[in-house]
Amino acid sequence: MSKKIAATPDARLREVAGTNVRAVADRIVATFKRATPANVEAGARWYCEGEQFIDALAAQTGRSRESVATVVAHLSPRTTWKRNLFGATMLLTTGEAPTCIGTNVDRARRSLLSDDPINTLNGPKTRRFALNLLGDREAVTVDMWAAKIALGHDDYEPVLTRAGAYDAIEHAYQVAARRIGVDPVTVQATTWIVARNGRFL
Repeated sequence: MSKKIAATPDARLREVAGTNVRAVADRIVATFKRATPANVEAGARWYCEGEQFIDALAAQTGRSRESVATVVAHLSPRTTWKRNLFGATMLLTTGEAPTCIGTNVDRARRSLLSDDPINTLNGPKTRRFALNLLGDREAVTVDMWAAKIALGHDDYEPVLTRAGAYDAIEHAYQVAARRIGVDPVTVQATTWIVARNGRFL
């Protein structure tokens, strides 16, 4: 018999990480408060610029916005944002993306054959990323920086691989966003900038 997964985000975080939603949200809020006004402005703008890229590439290629966002999301793991955008443009205009990871390119190509491209994204991070690029401001892309911020340490991978852990951390970002008074996407993007600048632990 499989072990029952804790039902609430709070219970799940206690079970997999020895913490709770309030403590995780506190860390996220504290990191956000370290942001400069320029960081907050950049965080609020980041996904809007991503949406603009999706719209422009969809118009250029005749593909749906969902297909373009899915291609970008499939190409994103272990790839810089600049290379990601270049790879998506190349793949959708020439059929090739030589600067991107081969397995990611294969997944992106297969998604173009689907009538429901978003559902070709199996991982929670890539799925949320595509949704954010399509304008969803509540979903949270929990990448390694978001996880480090949430958990307060670098050993995040064993936690994120546990069932329900991603959703619980996403919920904590949503709680933090309500406290701050901005949307979860802006919180994630702004704290990502702060973390990349080394101001979060």
